[in-house]
Amino acid sequence: MKQDDFILSCKPAAIFVRLTAASLLLLITIFYAETIATTLLPLYRMVFELIAGDFRILSLGISLENADRVIRLNVTLSHAIAVAGHLVMANSQGVASVTTMTGNIFQPVMVGLIAILAWPSRSWREVTLRLIILTLLSSMETIFDIPLLLAGELWGVLLDNLSPGSWSFLTVWADFLQGGGRLAIGVMAAITSIYASGHAATFRNSSK
Repeated sequence: MKQDDFILSCKPAAIFVRLTAASLLLLITIFYAETIATTLLPLYRMVFELIAGDFRILSLGISLENADRVIRLNVTLSHAIAVAGHLVMANSQGVASVTTMTGNIFQPVMVGLIAILAWPSRSWREVTLRLIILTLLSSMETIFDIPLLLAGELWGVLLDNLSPGSWSFLTVWADFLQGGGRLAIGVMAAITSIYASGHAATFRNSSK
């Protein structure tokens, strides 16, 4: 058996080699986590303003909370809004703050990367295609993940104070993400990548 054939096989040693490679890639990502998160902040600001225009951003940045690096968002209401029958007036002195760990950005891609590299493949071309598809899916998820979560957390604060037990799409989505939703998204992205790359490889072989 050729070395490449061995690495791509489903033998335990081959799986270990692929998982080791995945771990090295993840360590590199973690090392640059703060830099990546800082680079994404302008994009997060733009998406947040599109989906949560009721809030005016006062600051959005990376800060240290205990021993963790977090993305911190400080906002105030941009105008008066109605919440569950209550009229809430905009007040420049009323500031709300929500945070999420920078590591949350990378959970789906971490899970997806481990899954697609652990799963046997027929060629390095297929592995490369998996990585490309996973990168595209993870990039789309990353753009909306943090802004949706922060918006959901803010609406959760309003609803908890004015109408306990009420919910909105944003609060449900935030609860989903916080309750392991990112892991589920990562698994789904991996399954999609594996299926799509396998289908593409089969189609390519049949067209020869």
